[in-house]
Amino acid sequence: MAKTINEKITETESEIVKLQNQKKRLIQQYKEQERKDRTRRLIESGAIAESLIDDAKALTNEQFKSILETALNAEG
Repeated sequence: MAKTINEKITETESEIVKLQNQKKRLIQQYKEQERKDRTRRLIESGAIAESLIDDAKALTNEQFKSILETALNAEG
């Protein structure tokens, strides 16, 4: 039995909705992966910096920042 134009329109609209939802899920997955990658990068960078600074655990965040700023400015 041949489908009517209205049935084809309904099926097409349904497919559009499915594809839009799939797009939303993919965008959400992409953003989540980007956040995970950034978090990993920040943790690794912080670990490297901490390993190069003597007694970094005893420093406050401001002291740690000051040491990094001084080191970076000294190179330039």
